[in-house]
Amino acid sequence: MLIVDKEIVNPLSILFPFVLGVYYYQFMLSDKQQKLELNTVYVLILFICSYVVGVFYILLDKKRILQKKVVSHQITSVLMIDVVLIFGLVIFFVECFLTGGFPFFIALLHKVNIYEDMYYLPILHYFVMLISIFPAIYYSFYKSGRISKLKLAMVCLLSVFVLINIMSRQIFILSIVFMFFTFAKVNKVNTNKYIFKVSVFSACAFILLGFVRIQSINNSVSQLDYLKAYAGVPSAREVNTFDVTYNLYTSQNLTTLNDMIDSIDRVGFGYGKYLTQNFLKTFKYDQAFNIEYLSDFDSFNRLGTIVADPYLDFGFTGVIIFGFLYGFLNSICFLKAKHSNSIRYNFFWAMLCYIMVMSVFTNFYNVLFSWLVFLFIYFITLKVKINR
Repeated sequence: MLIVDKEIVNPLSILFPFVLGVYYYQFMLSDKQQKLELNTVYVLILFICSYVVGVFYILLDKKRILQKKVVSHQITSVLMIDVVLIFGLVIFFVECFLTGGFPFFIALLHKVNIYEDMYYLPILHYFVMLISIFPAIYYSFYKSGRISKLKLAMVCLLSVFVLINIMSRQIFILSIVFMFFTFAKVNKVNTNKYIFKVSVFSACAFILLGFVRIQSINNSVSQLDYLKAYAGVPSAREVNTFDVTYNLYTSQNLTTLNDMIDSIDRVGFGYGKYLTQNFLKTFKYDQAFNIEYLSDFDSFNRLGTIVADPYLDFGFTGVIIFGFLYGFLNSICFLKAKHSNSIRYNFFWAMLCYIMVMSVFTNFYNVLFSWLVFLFIYFITLKVKINR
């Protein structure tokens, strides 16, 4: 991919966090880890291979795809984006009022574990989470001369303030990913130039927000000691904060996946209900249609990596099919984003990269918020120019 497309961030490299997590498992840093069952090993190998096949299926036919008309989607209305931003800010301030203040400062100053007591307005909280992509949207407005530099600065400051008070590291990373790809696109620079700096910045932001959350729970021990105890890493083991953090968010998720695979073989496959459970639960369709879910198979709360849901529903067949589809979809969006001026495909590609970065946690393809972001991007980019 580096030779052909000269892009470090490409459909194959975005699988790297997942592959690295699988590789990292062998070091067995935590006492909570267990030897992976043979079925789990097969599942991991099948998923990686199927994903790679899906990528190359598109790339080998790249010329035919690029011969089609290049569609240039542009954001339709600044006013519409302003309205959605204001609505999201109103919901945010209402949630802070119901929580009792701004969560970040409560945690930092009063050493209170506010993260577990934060109040979210059902469904409407998605508008608060959506603020994470607004700096990228307004930056594209600024570069096209549609807003002033002052308005861009105000939006960015408000967005950062909201993001640190949501205290969700995942949403903070989403904002960074969107800004990274938008900056590269509108300035016509290669992403290779900034990828290392952005990766380091994202890692530091992830650890910093984690530090604030840890201090709000227990400030009597160091962050490393707390993480060791939480992750089940022996205190005498010589490891650094990165080792423990990466183990906690990758290897232990693979342990959860191992438990799920072992358990579902005794219970029976879900045939679609696990891949759609985030949607069904959000809109209460599980209650309306008496669909039962065991807590052991909630792959979002238990974090069973991107592989869990396809296997829980369809076994090895599901892993092969969805692995192929993810590689297929990511490759198409990569080509569309790279070889056109479409801001829509650039945003789609940014979202897909974020989903794959999160693949070591859970399957963000199945998360309702991900699809709300896709729909939002689609509707705000209805203005189209077609060029040969």
